[in-house]
Amino acid sequence: MSAALQPADHRLAMAERIAHIGSWALDLPNPQLLAYSSEFAAILGLPANALLTLGELAGRFRPECRGRIEWLLQQCSSHGMAFDEEMQIETPAGRTWVRVACEAVQNKRGQVKGLQGVLQDISGQKQAQQETLRLAMRLTTTLASITEAFVTLDRQCCFTYLNQESEQLLRYTTGELLGKEIWLVLVNDQNQRLRQELQRSIATNRQVEFEDFYPGLGKWLEVRAYPFTEGLAVYFRDVSKRRKSQEQLMLLETCISRLNDIVLIAEAHSASRKVPYIVFVNQAFEQHTGYNRHEVLGQTPGKLFGPGVAHDELQRMAKTLLRKRQARSELLIYRKNGSCFWLELEIVQVAATADELTHWVAVGRDITQRKVNADAIHQLAFYDPLTTLPNRLLLLNRLEQVMSQSAHLRRQGALMFIDVDKLKVLNDTLGHHKGDLLLQQVATRLAGCVEDTDTVARLGGDEFVVLLENLGDDADAAIRQTRKLAGKVLDELREPFDLAGHQHYTTSSIGVTSLHGAHDSVSEVLKQADLAMYQAKTAGRNALCFFDPEMQAAVNANAAASSELHIALKKQEFVLHYQPQVDRQGRVNGVEALLRWQHPKRGLVMPSDFIPMAEETGLILPLGQWALATACEQLAAWAQWPQAASLSIAVNVSVRQFRHPDFVDQVMAEIRRTGIKPQHLKLELTETLLADGMDVTLARMGTLKALGVTLALDDFGMGYSSLSVLKRLPLDQLKIDKSFVAEVLTDPADAAISRTIITLAHSLNLKVVAEGVETRAQQDFLVAEGCDQFQGFLFAKPLPIGELEAYLMQAAPSAAMAPEY
Repeated sequence: MSAALQPADHRLAMAERIAHIGSWALDLPNPQLLAYSSEFAAILGLPANALLTLGELAGRFRPECRGRIEWLLQQCSSHGMAFDEEMQIETPAGRTWVRVACEAVQNKRGQVKGLQGVLQDISGQKQAQQETLRLAMRLTTTLASITEAFVTLDRQCCFTYLNQESEQLLRYTTGELLGKEIWLVLVNDQNQRLRQELQRSIATNRQVEFEDFYPGLGKWLEVRAYPFTEGLAVYFRDVSKRRKSQEQLMLLETCISRLNDIVLIAEAHSASRKVPYIVFVNQAFEQHTGYNRHEVLGQTPGKLFGPGVAHDELQRMAKTLLRKRQARSELLIYRKNGSCFWLELEIVQVAATADELTHWVAVGRDITQRKVNADAIHQLAFYDPLTTLPNRLLLLNRLEQVMSQSAHLRRQGALMFIDVDKLKVLNDTLGHHKGDLLLQQVATRLAGCVEDTDTVARLGGDEFVVLLENLGDDADAAIRQTRKLAGKVLDELREPFDLAGHQHYTTSSIGVTSLHGAHDSVSEVLKQADLAMYQAKTAGRNALCFFDPEMQAAVNANAAASSELHIALKKQEFVLHYQPQVDRQGRVNGVEALLRWQHPKRGLVMPSDFIPMAEETGLILPLGQWALATACEQLAAWAQWPQAASLSIAVNVSVRQFRHPDFVDQVMAEIRRTGIKPQHLKLELTETLLADGMDVTLARMGTLKALGVTLALDDFGMGYSSLSVLKRLPLDQLKIDKSFVAEVLTDPADAAISRTIITLAHSLNLKVVAEGVETRAQQDFLVAEGCDQFQGFLFAKPLPIGELEAYLMQAAPSAAMAPEY
């Protein structure tokens, strides 16, 4: 052996000696002698350099183990099956427990060419195990004698032992709980303390003690946990009775704590003294009233009642005491220094017999702060914090009372709904603090306009209400009086307001409804006044309007129409009709898609009857999206039909639809979905778009133009167009409004306007489409002026898709006969 390897062999021998492990090896297929280490020989008790065969090795094992080891060695030699067993061997020193392990050494082809193994002396471990078992038996006997519920847990808090008392406490047997976590029995979502404490004990290796209630057992338990190497030893003790006693003691202490309240005992009147007199007061009485006991003993309790006492309340209490022998009330009590406080007072009679009253016992509590809080809550609940006027809730209560009296006593009243005009502009320009100042001053002026019996309230925001209660019995006189007061309010609110150095002018809009006779509800009256106020706003603000039943009818009709529109959209009752557009030779080169409502009862409804309502309710967005999608689908269908493959479809786009953030994306999505040519889709925009937001409008039009979509400006000349704006728009067409075309032959102004539009459009390289062409003479005039395309009843009315396609089939022959221009 080389000098370099000798130290390694020495270290290996030392390691084997320390671990009591000896190694051996055997070459196959000629199992002659084993090569083994010195520790191997020491374990077997072999002399140095003794020869040992595999069979002799097996013979060293105890007879009961010998057959097993021979079979294991044979399996490992033949099949390469490794093994690791604990057995007993015979040595010169006697029987010894060993751990024997063996594995096969195989060549590259997987053939067993040898065996190698180890032999470890584990007699010490076996002896320790037996000693441990004996200790466990003694421990088990000891634990069984413990009278408290006792369990042991491993470090995962799983049961490893339960004594009989713990089985009775937990209501489970040992077999049912061993190996299971303690949480399954004692912990729920509301009670996690046991988990926290036991885990803390394991983590910190410190004992814990605590008490907690366990709903599953219905008991209070004292828990003591002591950590040890393998886990926790836990004691449980039922302390429910003690806790119950503590609870009762706590309740008793709570009752005694009432002595912190004022206690006064008065002796009932006797023959010598006709009135009760004080015989005892506690320290709390002295602290609250400022009187010491010597100043009040022998005095009547009336000493505490000042000028503000409610004598009728004292009389009520006296009657109650005679009937029930106890009474409760809230009284204002005066201190020695003259200040006062509110006292919640309970008085009980003390009688020696059923007929003999001896004393009065009064227990009182200072509720001044509660009264203050109640007043504050009342103020918050019923009054506007900014103006201190009654709020909506208090107004509704008073209005309900007034309406009830009006119906019962036939008195006239009125409700004025007042809106401060353009408050939002003030808030946006000068800040909300200026707006708040304005509202406060408006509240002051309104309160100065009415009588004390009337109510001025703020509903919120810039809305105020004046409730006029006593307007007499004559309806006409009540209206005149209300109109006069409303005029006074309008005048007052027109006067300048000083908003912290800023002079501000405003106006108001007032709606009025009369209160006489029966009304359905308070909300109905408010709604009527609100409708009248909006009518005043519509009339130009700074105005007064009385409620008219026709207003409500119009609102109801609008609501019904809105509901019908929602249903119609859901049931897909809308259709598109198409009106052809022809060129100068009379050839159809496109159509305009026009919405129609196929109403189940009213038949075909024109756009003018439902588009305004759709705009107002926001339904114009899904309706416009449907029209766009339907037109794109029609273009896709026509792409397969030679007679219509080159036609375009113009779709009207509302201002609200165009300004929706997703509009451009929706157009692009429909083009991709249907696969149409973008230039065949024409979007007709109105001049209203040009009123504001020009930067966004130009950006979106530019995106659509870059996509290839055709853009037309509808009803040109009717709105906000200017040359400076028009030249910036990426348009393809201008459409002359039909109102100009209708009088183009009879009105020189309309003729001049049409001529100017055509000239202007051509100068900007735009095509011109004339709408509403109904006569050949109109068309001839427009052709002579250079108009490019025409649309109107002269050629065709708006047609359903079936009739349109039939029209297109006939259009080619008739086009050949059209006059040349």
